[in-house]
Amino acid sequence: MLARDWILLVAGTLLGVVSLTADLLGLGAFPGFGWKQVIGTAAALGLVIPAGWRIYQNSQRNRS
Repeated sequence: MLARDWILLVAGTLLGVVSLTADLLGLGAFPGFGWKQVIGTAAALGLVIPAGWRIYQNSQRNRS
């Protein structure tokens, strides 16, 4: 489902941005890159990479 993939791509991107900039946004409890930011960034990559790959493959199939 293409709509689901786009939703996962956007959600993963937002999660990644929030995780990577948590300290700048005032969400970090400790200075530096904490374990919660590591988990958030890994989860974001786990959403973005497969969803982006499926969107890419679907676009290549539609071109043919």
